[in-house]
Amino acid sequence: MEKKPLSSGLKRFFGVGDLGFTLMSNVEVFYFAYFLTNIAKFDLGTTAIIMTLTSTVDMVLSPFYGGFIDALKPMKWGKYRSYLLVIPPIVVVLYTLMFTVIGTGIVPMVIICIAFITSHVAWNFSYVANIALIPTISTTPEDRTQLSATRGAYANVGKIIFSAMGLATILWVGELVKNPVLGFTISAFAMACVYWLGYFIHFKLTSGYEATIEDGTANTSVAKKEKISIGDMARSLVQNPHLLVLLLADVARWTVNFVCAGSAVYFFTYVANDVAMFSVYLLVANIMAVIGSYLSKYVAAKVSTRTAALIGCYGLGAFLIGCQFVVGNITMVLVVLSCAQFFLGFLYALMVALYGDASIYSEWKTGKAASSWVMGLSNLPLKLAIFIKGLIIPAMLASVGFVAKMDPATATPELKAGITTLFCTIPGCTVLAGAVLLTFGYRLTKEKVTQYQAEINARKQITE
Repeated sequence: MEKKPLSSGLKRFFGVGDLGFTLMSNVEVFYFAYFLTNIAKFDLGTTAIIMTLTSTVDMVLSPFYGGFIDALKPMKWGKYRSYLLVIPPIVVVLYTLMFTVIGTGIVPMVIICIAFITSHVAWNFSYVANIALIPTISTTPEDRTQLSATRGAYANVGKIIFSAMGLATILWVGELVKNPVLGFTISAFAMACVYWLGYFIHFKLTSGYEATIEDGTANTSVAKKEKISIGDMARSLVQNPHLLVLLLADVARWTVNFVCAGSAVYFFTYVANDVAMFSVYLLVANIMAVIGSYLSKYVAAKVSTRTAALIGCYGLGAFLIGCQFVVGNITMVLVVLSCAQFFLGFLYALMVALYGDASIYSEWKTGKAASSWVMGLSNLPLKLAIFIKGLIIPAMLASVGFVAKMDPATATPELKAGITTLFCTIPGCTVLAGAVLLTFGYRLTKEKVTQYQAEINARKQITE
C-alpha cells in the first residue's frame, strides 16, 4: 500500500488525542496520592503499598507493549489504528474505578490496585499504537517531525488546561455532589472521556493511511511476513546502536523533566521565598513549552531532527545551569526558567521523531518492521526516570537537612544551595550528559534515513 501525503487535518490536529491523554493522566500524576490519603482516607502504610505495587508493575511491563502489538494478529481496522478505537472505552471504565471507594476493609484497596494496573495496561496499548502511527503514516523525516511537533504542542496545551483547572475544580465538583470521593470519580471519568474522544479523532484522521482488512487493502501474506518474533525484537534493539543511545539520552531527558517538576515547589518556597511566584512559573513555563513544541518542526526542517534535538538538549542544559547564578533575582529566575521550559517543550516534540527514525533504521537493518516495538520502548525511559526521581529528591533534601513543615524563613544557606543544586545543577548536568550521548552515538542524519526508507520501499515492491 503506497503511503499518502499527510492531510491538512493530520498536520493541524494530530495531537488532540495527546491533549486528552495529558488531561487524563495528570489527574493521577498530581493527585492520586492526595486522593488516597485525603479523600479515600487510607493510612500512609496502605497508600505506600498501593503506590509501590502499582508503579512497580507499570514499570516492569512498560517496555513490552510495542512488542505485543507487533506480535499479535492485527485487528480489522489496522495494526495500530485498531487500538485507538477499541482500547479507549475500556480505559474510561477502568481509570474511573481508580478514583472510587467501593466496599470496606481491603476491598477498596484491591479494586483500586486492579483498576490501576489494568487501566495502565490498556492505555499503554493505545499510547504506543498512537506514537507508532507516526513512522507508519509518514513518508519522510520531515513528516515525522511535523507530526511529532504537533503532538508535542497539543500535549503541552493539555498541561496548561490542567494547571488552570487544578485541584480546586475537582474539589468543587465534590462539593457540588456533596461527596468528595464522587467528585474525584466524576473528574477522572470526564478527563478519560476527553482522551477517548481525542484518540477517536486520531483514528478518523488516519483513515486510509494504514492497510486494513476492513477496506480490503491488507495483504495477508505480507502481514504474516511482517509479524515479528521475540528474536526479531531483540535484533531490532541489539543491532541498532542509535536506538540504544537514544534510550539512554531519553532517560536523562525524562529525569530532568520529573526532577525539575518535583523540586520546583521547594525552590520557590525555600530559595526564592516566593510561593506565589510558583503558580506564575507553572503558567508561563507551560506556555513556553507549547511555543517550543510548535516551533521545533520549523527548526528541524532547516537543520534536521537530530540537530534540532541537540539544540534542545544543549539549550535546556545551559539555561538550567545558568539559573543557579541568578537565584537572588526572582524576575531573572522566571526568565531563565521559562527559556529552559521552552527548550524542554522543544525537545519533547522532537524525541518521538528520533524514535521514528530509529524504527526506520531497525527495519532497514533487520528486514522486519517493528515500529510499535521501537516506539513502545520510549515508555521505558519515562518509567525509569520516575523511579530515579523518587530516589534523587528525598536523598538530596535529606543531605542538606530539610525537615518537613519547616519555616522558609529559617532555611539555612546550605539548604538553599542544596535545593538549587537539586532544581538546577543536577538536571542541567544530566541533560548535557544526554546531549553528549546523542552527539556522538546517534548518527542518523536526514539523508541516511531517507535512503533507508527508499531501500525499504524497494524491498516491499519486490515482495508484493
